[in-house]
Amino acid sequence: MATEKKVNKLSVANLTSDDSFYPVIVPGNSKIEIQSRVRNLTVYAIKIPGSVAYNAMLLYSEGQQEKCLAVRRRSEHAHTLYEILRNCSHRNIIQPMGVWEEMETNLAFIVFPCSDGVVTSIPKEALFDVEDATNAESYTFGFSDQGCRIFREICMAVRYINVLYDEEKIPLKALDLDESKIFYQSKAKGDYHVLLTDIKMEISPTGNVRKNRRAKGKVSSTGVPTVDDVKTANWNGLGQFLKKLHKDLKLHIELSHLSEELGKESVKYEDLVWEPGLWESSTKVQLVRDVYWCYNKNKNRISTLKNKTALGLKSFIDKLEVNKSRAPDKQINDDNLYESLFFLRVYMVAHKDDTIKGYSGTMEMMHDKKAIVRLLMIERPEYMVTLISAIRKLGWIRQSPFCAWITST
Repeated sequence: MATEKKVNKLSVANLTSDDSFYPVIVPGNSKIEIQSRVRNLTVYAIKIPGSVAYNAMLLYSEGQQEKCLAVRRRSEHAHTLYEILRNCSHRNIIQPMGVWEEMETNLAFIVFPCSDGVVTSIPKEALFDVEDATNAESYTFGFSDQGCRIFREICMAVRYINVLYDEEKIPLKALDLDESKIFYQSKAKGDYHVLLTDIKMEISPTGNVRKNRRAKGKVSSTGVPTVDDVKTANWNGLGQFLKKLHKDLKLHIELSHLSEELGKESVKYEDLVWEPGLWESSTKVQLVRDVYWCYNKNKNRISTLKNKTALGLKSFIDKLEVNKSRAPDKQINDDNLYESLFFLRVYMVAHKDDTIKGYSGTMEMMHDKKAIVRLLMIERPEYMVTLISAIRKLGWIRQSPFCAWITST
């Protein structure tokens, strides 16, 4: 059952006003104990740093103890949140353990499994690929591989919730993606499992809810949010979360483009999967490989590419001195998109230690494909955004490489 029946409230701290959705705080030297027939909940005054959750402990009738987290809400909000979360089945959406009500108040605690902290307490260098995470002026290459996985998992959790609206399995209430309400659990040292925990209760349609659900893309006649309104609010919230997650660091153009896309009123999941800010280096390499197989030995498509604008890689080509080892009639001048793709295929996709024979710079800078991608992101930050836009317009590749990651997880 969602609610733990109260038999006796052993002690209650003095309460003071806080805000409308978290209306009280527990003084620093106190605790609250709520007793039930099966499990007793003790809530301590110590919060998880940077969050709205208190440390708590469950005591079972058999004598076992279990650490947990407790968030104080108005009783009706706690019960609504409990029911919504219980209707979700996604590895990145937390499952609540119950609701404990306080006697003689309209307040309750919704209890969650123990977590190790909020997502913003994860070290910056674990989330982002930066030259120096302690220096705001340091160059940012986007997400680290782990940061990319974490953000993609949150993205997929948002999409999961949006699908539940269509299936009418949960109310039309938007996710609360404030960084203080996204927790993580450490699976191993340096390996983080992120969990969404909250819903915005103020987005609460009244009247004919079914009519609001059907009013996709339209303004509801009742003046309350439609399905599309709430879906957009979720994606927009994810964009704001990205900016806060990346605070104190400069956004690379790929993450900036992703943030802008998430902030649009017309944001669609089908477009988000083409955002290179969500891709690991290996996914970018895979796209170039996929494009090659689209035009290889196809004269018409090669001709089409030769009539398209180049990616602007000439300065990078010159920096790598690749033409030193190429015959005069085999020089790469990056005059069109075909030459840009030829360069990427040979010197990024098929990169080997001895590929760039004429290069006289620091070899440590190009020891593998990922290193080449990093150098490209410095020399031509927008190259992948530009390439994806051009390829999507051609219509040769129907499915984003991002979708391959989804099916493999």
